[in-house]
Amino acid sequence: MPSSVLPTLFLSLLLPVSAHASCITPDGAGFDLQGDQATSREHGLTWKRCAIGMEWDAGAQTCSGAARDLGLNEAIDYAETQDDGWRVPTGQELETLTLDTCEGPKIDGVAFPHIAAADIGEGAQFWTSTDAMPDMFYFFDLTNGFVDMHSQGFHLSVLLVKDSSR
Repeated sequence: MPSSVLPTLFLSLLLPVSAHASCITPDGAGFDLQGDQATSREHGLTWKRCAIGMEWDAGAQTCSGAARDLGLNEAIDYAETQDDGWRVPTGQELETLTLDTCEGPKIDGVAFPHIAAADIGEGAQFWTSTDAMPDMFYFFDLTNGFVDMHSQGFHLSVLLVKDSSR
């Protein structure tokens, strides 16, 4: 083997190690956590820590119950019934929650515990209010860390958000 190939081969063997070393272990430090709400220190948004349908268990410091899958219009209608300006997040807003975690859901599991409970076999998929094309809206799979789109009648989970000033 020519000696000029050895450095390249050696570097290629190190790449997976470097990529793995850059993953994040969630610790909740990016949020002010107050009961069922998490306020992003960087983005100034306040999030419900549990998906719609789940309840905050203050004693256990986690979400309990089952996430409720809703069509996008149902999710928007539900958000409008809540006080203080809660709404379905935009794609840009939901993207601020995604992390390159070392393992598990691609979101801070300290700030948003038990998010995996929204995974009904195809990933923990959460609506955004951002349209991708006519009658198609983006959603985030927080189990696997990807974005896709679906028609608004498809049923997915929802995390509500509001501006922190409210």
